Order: sequence, then structure tokens, then C-alpha cells
Amino acid sequence: MLDVLLGQLELAYFELGEAFKGLKDENVWKRPAEGLLSVGETAGHVAHWAALRLVGDGGCSESDPSWGMSTCPVTGPLIDPRFRYYTNTLQYSPSAEQLAMTADQVWQEVLRVHKEVVALFRERNVDLASHPTTCPSQFTYEELLRYQAFHVAYHAGQIYQTRHILGEETVDN
Repeated sequence: MLDVLLGQLELAYFELGEAFKGLKDENVWKRPAEGLLSVGETAGHVAHWAALRLVGDGGCSESDPSWGMSTCPVTGPLIDPRFRYYTNTLQYSPSAEQLAMTADQVWQEVLRVHKEVVALFRERNVDLASHPTTCPSQFTYEELLRYQAFHVAYHAGQIYQTRHILGEETVDN
């Protein structure tokens, strides 16, 4: 079952990669309109939750929940609580390090996080019917993996839409 679920997740990441093809560097961090997120911010959100949900503390911590400081063995410029949720992202601008990332660098970082998370998840050999112990959850690991595939694909669609609003042409999806 794990291979089937990870296969679905891989398909979602394939589509996310397609959404990045041809993205202009000057549009990575550009918000297409007030209240809408940039491609980079959406990608940060995907990377942040990929790591926290499957190999981190699940997004739970003792610190201020509005900022969402969490622990995770996977680190990087996109594993950042400012990408936790839409309202956080609107409130906190990306860091200088993040803003310096090109379209390819953002995509490569998202992909690196994904591969590292999958490797760690496989290494842990969790029972898919069990619940994460780091963050009380009504969801099993199987349900979290199913949701992650949806989550990535959903945000891939948002990236296509953002690019279209910015006047970019995308691959035929």
C-alpha cells in the first residue's frame, strides 16, 4: 500500500514540476493581486507541510500557534513558518534569502525536500494505520499520505492560475 500512496504523491509532484516549467524568475515572488500568493509562497507552503506532516512534529509545538514554530529533521529555506497557512503568508514577507531564489532554485528546493521526506518516511517504516504520535491527529499516516497527494496537486493548480494571471504561458496541462 505504501508504494501505491507514494506513487500518487509522485504523480502530484510531477504535475507541480510541470507548473514550474518556463516560470520567469521575476514572477517567482510576485503576487498577482492583493490577497493572492506568489508562486514562491505557494511552493514554500507545499514544502513546509510536506516536511512537517510526514517527518516533523506535524505542525504542533509549544510555541505561538499563530506563527507555528515547529521541529523537523528536514530543513531549508522553504521550511519556514511564514508559509504555514495563507494568513501567515500574507502577514509575513518572504526573507531576503527566499526572495533571492530563482524559479529553478525554488523548484529544486521543493523537490529536494520531497525526496528527503520520502526517504525519511520510508526509513521510519511506520504502520500506515497508526496515528502520528508527535501531533495528536484524527488521521492515520495512510490518510495523511492520501491528503498530501491532493494537497500538492491542488497547489500545483494554484501555481498555474497565478502564472496565467501574471500573463505567463504554461505547458499544456
